[in-house]
Formats: sequence, C-alpha cells, structure tokens
Amino acid sequence: MKRKGIALLITIALVATITALLTVSTGILDNSFKRISNKLFFIQSNVFFKDFIGILQQSTKDINSSDMLDIFLMIPIAFAPEHQDIAFDVSFASDASTINLNHMLATDVNVTELEAQHEPIPVKIAYESYLDHILSVYNVSDKILLLAMIADSVDNDVDERVAGSEIALRDPLFSQGTIYNLEHFKKILEAYVRETRDYNVFKIPWHDLIGFRNDRVDFNHINKEVLYHTAPELQENIALYTTERIEVYDSLDTVPVEESTKKNFEELGMKFYSPNVRGTMRIVKGDNTLEMAFSYNLKTQEVSHIEVTN
Repeated sequence: MKRKGIALLITIALVATITALLTVSTGILDNSFKRISNKLFFIQSNVFFKDFIGILQQSTKDINSSDMLDIFLMIPIAFAPEHQDIAFDVSFASDASTINLNHMLATDVNVTELEAQHEPIPVKIAYESYLDHILSVYNVSDKILLLAMIADSVDNDVDERVAGSEIALRDPLFSQGTIYNLEHFKKILEAYVRETRDYNVFKIPWHDLIGFRNDRVDFNHINKEVLYHTAPELQENIALYTTERIEVYDSLDTVPVEESTKKNFEELGMKFYSPNVRGTMRIVKGDNTLEMAFSYNLKTQEVSHIEVTN
C-alpha cells in the first residue's frame, strides 16, 4: 500500500509538471513560429525542436526512477498553437530495451598482450549464448562465421577469428571498432550472405533484438523478443514481464529466473532503471511532414543521435 501511495504522488507530480510544460510551451513555441513564419519549413522545425528540448530539460529533472519513467513514457505530448497551420506530437520509449553488441567483447583481459600475440579479444559468454540462441531459432547455417564476423567488426584489429570473418580485409571502406547503427550492421549480414548464400539472417527481426547506443538493458522495458532469447524459463509467461507488465521490478531477486540466467543478465548489463529514452517528434504543416528522432538522457539532460526524415 505504501508503494502504491508513493506511485500516486509521483503520478500527480509528473502530471502537474507536464501540464506546466504545455502551458509554458504555448508561449515559447508560438513565439518560435512567429520569428520564422516566413522561413522554410525545415528551418522552422529545427527552431521548434531546439525550443522543445529546452523545455524538456527544464521539466524532466526529477525523473530518476523506474516508477517515474513508466509514467513519463505513458504521457502523450501534443501541441497545435492557435492561428497556426502547424502541429506536432512527441512520443518517448526506453532506449535501453535491446542488447548493445558493442559491449560483447571481454573487458577483463590484457588487450595489449592479446594484440601482440595476434589473439582475438574473447566474446563474453552471455553475448555468445544470446546470439547463438537467435541464430539457432532462425536456422542460420553458419553460426560460427556470423558470430566471428560480428565480433571482428567490434574489435579494432584485422586478425580473422575464422576464415573470412574480417570484413575490413575485403572491403577497405568498411568501418570497424564500433557498430554504429542497424544500417552498419546490415553490411555485416550482407558480407555473411556473400560468403554463405544463407538468406535466413534477413528473416531475423534484428531491430527488436540489438542496439548500438545503450550502456545497459532496462529489464522493465526489455523487448519481448530479447527476453525470449535470454530467459528460456520465462517464455510461457513472457508477456507478464513485457507487454502486459503492471508492476516495476527493482532487482534480480524479484524476477523468478535461475542463477545461470541471473549471471547472464548481469553480463549483458541488465539493470532495473535506465535514464536513456528515445524520442520521436512529428511536425506537420499543411502537406509537409517532418520526423525527428533523438536520444535523450534524463540524468545528464543530453541530446544525441538526432535523425531527421521527411
């Protein structure tokens, strides 16, 4: 009962904050429109985006827990100033719902020594198990090669883990050391298909399974597909922990999984709160529509990874 009372207070406080946000934004954003009413829609949208981020930074300072994050992600934000033919809406989702492959290499090793011996940096067992399970489910023919290709794309050397796994040796334009986004990852899949003619890798819903920005995985917002491949014992009731989740979980002790799964969770960077969210702003003016996606850290109030489409 005490926890529910606290959650209720949090809800009231956050709703009040968002209400204040929209009230203040009416004046600020309307001024933005007036300042640039004679300029191009793209310029208008950028000024609009900048003003909104300023308001966001002012109003989200106190969101620092799973309960508050849940509420924040559920509140719709939309705005349409009077006497203007422009409108916008913003939606937020956790940016920590997938496994970041850039963290797959072991960190408790002597990298300099391994490089001197031309030995690869080992892949963390939990990441190898996760990818192996995915590739097995989707009947990928050469799991060893694809796993090696991914790992060789994350490390900085050009030493092949297995024959044909170092893409940079065949494609000098291929960037390695970090996988930046899904488009970059697809180049690895394309290289794999060229080697094997196994097109099953394109049937895998990679966008639901892997990420490239988050430092941790937020269990309370984990994708259903990710949990399916990391916790076999939860598969029968997997929706109760994902799409149908009601309560927030605050530790591994509250999740009914085996000790081996808990160890995998820890190695995969599983936590129970992450301040990283992904925002999508849609701006409409007449027949023009522009969408701006961005990453936002509720703790540091930093904006990054801005992507614009129209």
